[in-house]
This record gives sequence, C-alpha cells and structure tokens, in this order.
Amino acid sequence: MTAAQMVVCGAVLALTGCAAGSRDSASPPPPGATPSAVLATYLRALVAGDCATAHAAGTSSFAADPAELCGKVRILAFSVREDPAAPGPNEVVHMTTLTTNGSSDGTIARGETAWFYRLEREGGEWRLVSGGSGP
Repeated sequence: MTAAQMVVCGAVLALTGCAAGSRDSASPPPPGATPSAVLATYLRALVAGDCATAHAAGTSSFAADPAELCGKVRILAFSVREDPAAPGPNEVVHMTTLTTNGSSDGTIARGETAWFYRLEREGGEWRLVSGGSGP
C-alpha cells in the first residue's frame, strides 16, 4: 500500500472499514475460556465488525441463528451484567446491553437494547448457542 493510499484509508477507516485485516481470520476464545470470556470475545468482535472471530465464539448453529447480529446490526458499545443465570451446570445465560445504530429492517431500535446470550459447553468448551431480546 502506498503512503497516499494509507492516508486515504486512515481518513475513511471508520466509515469504510479499510483496515479489515483482523476480519479475515478467526481467533476463537482460548481453550478453557470461561463463559464470560467467550462472551467478551464475541462482543468485542461485534464492535469491531469482525464476524470471523464472532462466529468462532459460537456453535455452527449460532452463526445461522437470526439472533446472531454480526454483519446485520452495527454494535457501537456493550455492557454485560456480572451475574449470569445458570440454569444447569453446562448452561449460562448472560444479559447484556448493546448500543446500536439499529437494524436495517427496524427490528432492533437505535440506542440501547437488552440482549440475552445463552452459552453451553460443546466438546468441553463454552460456546454461544443462542441470543435474543428475551431469555
């Protein structure tokens, strides 16, 4: 990339995503990661627009779930409630607050939205299995 191209890319980075290098390769959560760490990996990837990493934090069925937001809704920020529900020894449900630009179809409003994520152990590792506006 020439110096002029780098200047142009840097100037429009926030709008066009020129520097999408991290979007090209998935970095799944490390082995043995806690449910909170897996969720944090996913949420940071959402904010970055890094769908490869976001999908690596979930099961294959989660990537196809309509509640999987990566690439569908621009997430600007998030917070995670610290006390997840634990319906069973291999299941955790986290409540988050997502700040979004809204969805193109209007199903998710611009601003803050409560969003729940369910994680389960898969092959000994915690992974996202579903999400949505209700537990």
